[in-house]
Amino acid sequence: MSLVSAIIVSYRNEEMTCKYVNQELSKCPEVDHIVIVNNGATKESNDNLHTSIPNSEISTGNEYNGSKVIILYNGDNQGFARGNNQGTYFVERFIHSKYILFSNDDIIINDTDVISHLINRRANDNSIGCFAPKILKPDGNTQGPFTYWSLWKRYMLYTIYPISMRWAPNLLKKRNEKRSKQLVSGFYNTLVGCFFMVELSDYIRVGMMDNSTFLYREEEILAERMKAIGKRCYYEDSVSVTHLGGQSSYKESKRQYNFVNQIIRDSDIIYYHKYMKYPLWEIYLAQKAQQIICKFLG
Repeated sequence: MSLVSAIIVSYRNEEMTCKYVNQELSKCPEVDHIVIVNNGATKESNDNLHTSIPNSEISTGNEYNGSKVIILYNGDNQGFARGNNQGTYFVERFIHSKYILFSNDDIIINDTDVISHLINRRANDNSIGCFAPKILKPDGNTQGPFTYWSLWKRYMLYTIYPISMRWAPNLLKKRNEKRSKQLVSGFYNTLVGCFFMVELSDYIRVGMMDNSTFLYREEEILAERMKAIGKRCYYEDSVSVTHLGGQSSYKESKRQYNFVNQIIRDSDIIYYHKYMKYPLWEIYLAQKAQQIICKFLG
């Protein structure tokens, strides 16, 4: 039986995906299969992945020839949740791994025993649904985990954070450094989606990620689904990976920035209305208030 299948949703980033599979995931012997969901794929991108990654094959999702690395072809960009669910369907159908590792391709593995450590922690506590190591940002501070953010707290932070980035970056840096030092292993409301694990049977049981989201809030929604079966999110501080991304939003063009913000707002509506039972009018009010304040402050 397979122990761990890693699922990577890749979008027009073959070079980084290949580097991650060949140089980083290879540090983790517990990962015996890797499924790359190639969103927005072309024949050229599939071929580039296939020729650059040893022991790999290209699949439509309906066939499997036994390779360690499977490249699933998606002509359209179906988003993060659908991509991960597609990879999980493949694992469930053909590979039957006990655990799934959901991972971005912009990850550096700092501790080669990170997977075994997480598996041992999960094996000792059946109440753990999602589990993840310390996620470091390039500056050495942690990214997540998170307590629950109410609707109004989230939109207050949406308003304050860009202002702090512009006018008080040193104060924000000190705050992040202080928080990083205070984090300890334990249960939190939500983990960071760039690198975390689940037991396959738990993930199937809760209905996987919500396909109605394109990007963002997948972690919060999955946490709520895990709670429904008595499972929680566990953060392990003793082992770590580094997430190279997660800080690019404010460096993009204004058009890209607005596009990303719209995706976030759409996902917030799904999370807060469908799962946290906020009325739609209150969600729209919070979003509109945040937009007006940010526009006023420039």
